Amino acid sequence: MKKINKKIKVSSKIKFLFVSMGPGETSQARALAKFIFKKGGKIIFALHQKINFHFLEKDKNNFEIFLTESPSKLNLLIKTKRPDVLLFFNSKTWGRHQEFQQIPPSPKPLTLCVDSNWLFNDKKYPFFNFIKWADNYLINIPEKIFNFGLKENGGNFVISSQTKNKIKIVGLIPYYRKISFKERLNIRKKYKIKGNEKFIFSYFSGFGAGHRIWAFDNLLKATEKIIKKGLKIKLLYLGPTDNINPEKLKKDWIILKNSLSSDEFYSVLASCDLIFQHQGLATLSQAISAQIPVIANVARQPKASLPKIHFWEVEPFKKAGVCSLLSKSTPIDKIAKEIIKLLYDSLAIKKMREVQKKYCVPGEIEAYKIIKELLINKNK
Repeated sequence: MKKINKKIKVSSKIKFLFVSMGPGETSQARALAKFIFKKGGKIIFALHQKINFHFLEKDKNNFEIFLTESPSKLNLLIKTKRPDVLLFFNSKTWGRHQEFQQIPPSPKPLTLCVDSNWLFNDKKYPFFNFIKWADNYLINIPEKIFNFGLKENGGNFVISSQTKNKIKIVGLIPYYRKISFKERLNIRKKYKIKGNEKFIFSYFSGFGAGHRIWAFDNLLKATEKIIKKGLKIKLLYLGPTDNINPEKLKKDWIILKNSLSSDEFYSVLASCDLIFQHQGLATLSQAISAQIPVIANVARQPKASLPKIHFWEVEPFKKAGVCSLLSKSTPIDKIAKEIIKLLYDSLAIKKMREVQKKYCVPGEIEAYKIIKELLINKNK
């Protein structure tokens, strides 16, 4: 492979293999892949799930796309395609496969993991395995918010010094532009949102943390209380419905969508007045980019066991002020009150939007810069 000159774009001969697990990670990977493709890189995608193909529907003429449901299939793809750069979107990919987590493919490409979470000390929490053979970990979180999550700063997470030396903070991926006022009106018109109605976007994917149906149930109950007060609301729910009582969904103020493409997802999200979600940090990063108020309704687990750490993942974002955070046990009346505040209190809305704007750091630019420098150093 030819040496790379710092003054020129990445050569089209350089292959980048993107590996993604869930829908949020696929959206993150697509954002960076599109950026690198425009710079001249050749893009190959390895998807963990067939369901994620629709996120790349518009890219099939530009990217090679493969389904790799197992480590063996991915290793075979690496051996066949021989990428120069291997990017995992989530360093905990196939965390239950100890051999994969510990032993790199041969030959090993330059390997980076893009993480929208904290890397856990595997000695303290052995059930959180992550790829140890990565050259670097690119943290897809604004630096100050990431630091809020560390134990030494009052957070919950401990990172070993060995891992910390490989960490580079890049900012938000995807970093989206704010949509135009005209585009926002067109989206609201498409979903028949009237001028006197507030529009709530809610998303529960069913992957990663699982389909947190209790959180959607909390939203339904709280919204019903608000509507009974005479306030006008339309609620779009994106996600599976097969485990939801159909009677709960027979409301003229509920809009159901099974799936949206990556572009549609952001356009609809950025056209609403409030986002209600579980812990998904990919969705949260899009909310920050769009500067839309957001409520995360997340399960709080005993700190002693930490079987699920989602509440403590989102807590640093709340501390920064970019979202509101409620737990599974938060009373419905309090949830309704928080929804009303972030829909109608102009001062609260303005405050959250201003903080979100402060944390809008475009991660694709920084990630590309780091990858380019690593490639230069590797080929000296």
